[in-house]
Amino acid sequence: MPKASAKKTAAPARKPAPQTASRPAASKAQQAAQHQGRPAPKDEPRPEPAPRAQVPAVRRDAPPPATSASVQNLPAFMRQDADVGKENIGSQDIEIPRLKLMQGLSPELQDFDGLKAGFFFHPAAEFIFDAPFRAVPIFMDQRYILWRPRDAGGGILARADDGIHWSPSSGEFTVQLDKKDGGNTVTWKMAPTVQQSGLANWGTMNATDPNSPPAATLMYNFLLAFPDEPDLMPAVLSFQRSSIKMGRRFNTKLKTVRAPIFGTVWQFGSVQDSNSRGQDFFNVDVRSAGLVEDEALYQQYRAMYETFSAKGLSIKDIEGLQSEEDAAGASNNDTGGEEAAGTPRY
Repeated sequence: MPKASAKKTAAPARKPAPQTASRPAASKAQQAAQHQGRPAPKDEPRPEPAPRAQVPAVRRDAPPPATSASVQNLPAFMRQDADVGKENIGSQDIEIPRLKLMQGLSPELQDFDGLKAGFFFHPAAEFIFDAPFRAVPIFMDQRYILWRPRDAGGGILARADDGIHWSPSSGEFTVQLDKKDGGNTVTWKMAPTVQQSGLANWGTMNATDPNSPPAATLMYNFLLAFPDEPDLMPAVLSFQRSSIKMGRRFNTKLKTVRAPIFGTVWQFGSVQDSNSRGQDFFNVDVRSAGLVEDEALYQQYRAMYETFSAKGLSIKDIEGLQSEEDAAGASNNDTGGEEAAGTPRY
């Protein structure tokens, strides 16, 4: 399958070319021209791009997704009917996409021209964040997953989406650990709760090794909204295994701020890090960027928080997190030590 390219103009398809650090998206006039089937206007001279840039990536074999189009890009006669017919589709009826931090072995790098390791990618909108970006954490949950070892096929054996109760809540799983984790055959016994099972405790991945990490993987999930990209659907950024230390640091920063979580603004970027085997990968870097200052936007975020606080998060493709950890070179031993991270990617 040919790579997708970042949308710039209505130019013929071409082979991927070396990319610069930031690439501007096509103008609204050009996008409107494409939708209406008329020649695109010529590009006018543009100023130098701003330090922050987000590049919408569009597959060559599919039309732009609806989530990335603003009302202004609709034909004039259609704008008054924007979103009509979707009234019965609530938050409980959709899966929230995951925001992905690209690694050197991420498969998406083969599909999208301009997507590089260290960039964040919004798969639902096929949108590339190729520079630090601002986001508002709307809601956060904590959960546990018991993964089947990758050498045995991978996948989820059990999950505690509320961070407390296992599903399934009984039985046991006998698995062979991955070679990188020793290759032993072990048995993990389930119980109604994570605490009762003890699978979140050190020494449970391999009962013969008291220094082995927990069998269950702790995960922090943050629902992020993008104030600088209001037409971009909120997405979930997950912290687990190799990134759990950054998740804890983010939690610590949030606790030091008296404002509600949905009233805070943070800058997200990537940073070079290394795992327990000395392999380099990209980790999440989060820095404070102030508070939400627009009252209407604050009320919108508050309403979103109340909805997800009541309904919970239904996260799309959460199973893919195991493959993403593989792309980062992580093992079960990478459970989030507090060693310092390295140099920012951008």
